[in-house]
Parts: sequence; C-alpha cells; structure tokens
Amino acid sequence: MNTNREFWIRINPEGCVTGSVLAAYVGRLAEDAHKEFTPRIADRRKEAATGWRHELIGRDEWTRRAQPCLTGRCSHPNSASK
Repeated sequence: MNTNREFWIRINPEGCVTGSVLAAYVGRLAEDAHKEFTPRIADRRKEAATGWRHELIGRDEWTRRAQPCLTGRCSHPNSASK
C-alpha cells in the first residue's frame, strides 16, 4: 500500500469526518474537494456558512482521524455511521 497518499476529508460542524476521497482524483484545492462531495453551489454555500470544512491529510492522520468516524467508532454525537 502506498503510505504517501493524501486524502481530502469532509468534516461536519461537530468535528466528525463524514467522507473521504483520494486527493489524486479530486485536486489540490479545498474548493475542488467540496465540489466532489457537494455538487450544487447553493448547498456548498450553506455548508460553508454552517461550519462544514474539508482538510487535506496524509495516510497516518487519515487512520487516526477519519477511520474511527467512518466506521462508527468515534465519540462524536452525529457520527457518519450512526
């Protein structure tokens, strides 16, 4: 497995990761990642205004931060799989 891969993660206002995509498929800009997860501009504006964010992270950080949320093992009140 390539451990140098980077991922965009989608984070809800509570801090829970609700999505992930390889940066190589999306691009290097947060705006590109947001478009991948939320195609409609009106929806993107609403999300940005309410605290949704997108971060570019490496594999180790993905394992530490994203994997627990995406598999329902995080402590966030509205986790992605709950």
